[in-house]
Amino acid sequence: MLINDFPGVCSEGSIKEYIYSPYGRALLANNCAEKLKLKNLLNPCGITEVNCNILTIIELFSNNAESIGIIITNNSKYYGFLSARAIITIMNEQNLIHATEQNPLTKLPGNSMIEKFFAQVSANKELYILCYFDLDNFKAFNDVYGFRNGDRAIILFADILRKNLPSEFFKGHIGGDDFFVAVESDEQSEEAHINMLSDMVKKFADDARGLYSKEDKEKGYIISTDREGKKKKFPLLCTSAALLVVRRNTTKRSADYLNDILSLQKKVAKQESNHISISCLL
Repeated sequence: MLINDFPGVCSEGSIKEYIYSPYGRALLANNCAEKLKLKNLLNPCGITEVNCNILTIIELFSNNAESIGIIITNNSKYYGFLSARAIITIMNEQNLIHATEQNPLTKLPGNSMIEKFFAQVSANKELYILCYFDLDNFKAFNDVYGFRNGDRAIILFADILRKNLPSEFFKGHIGGDDFFVAVESDEQSEEAHINMLSDMVKKFADDARGLYSKEDKEKGYIISTDREGKKKKFPLLCTSAALLVVRRNTTKRSADYLNDILSLQKKVAKQESNHISISCLL
């Protein structure tokens, strides 16, 4: 119910508490009894449209500690009510789904959630910035320092993404040393978002030095075997970033098409001196 635009639920128990109290009926009918106006019997609730994203409903419920549920509307008319118990059940189900779709090492969203994000980009006409990150010289580092330190390097990069990119960025782990990050952007925020993603390259290169011995840090390289079995020098760990700006109303934005472009860009980024490649779909 809405009383002067104040959304809430008036429960049977709240009304009975006053009706069955001494002079309760008279007090409820008395306009002068300010404390007993109907709005004071309402339990506060969030209110949202029936087609709202379930994550938004969960956030709306979580932001109000006193809420007993969420009022659902359809075209601004009352449609139904989600109780606190129902929302908590949904939250538990969402947490289970999220846990099964996470990468077990980094706890970042895995491939199924990445595919869902690409589907969202394909179905949407908004501006997006997509980015593939690929750790460079990772195999050599893994061979010399072992799998445990290889895992530490991957976790380090995942933590850098979490700590340095705002919550509006989708951060996913494709697997191994490959990551996918994206954000819905606009013309005003585009440059700032690109700079944030580009900064991850230097941040990782700086932090990854802590994974090496003092001797290797001073040399700036390690000796390992390449894929042909030949000994050679490998630079210290860094990451390449392939950024793709998908402009608003771009028609060619299928998941396969975007993936093909990003895969080509990833190869270009590895050849760039700053390890960054940026392109744009008009």
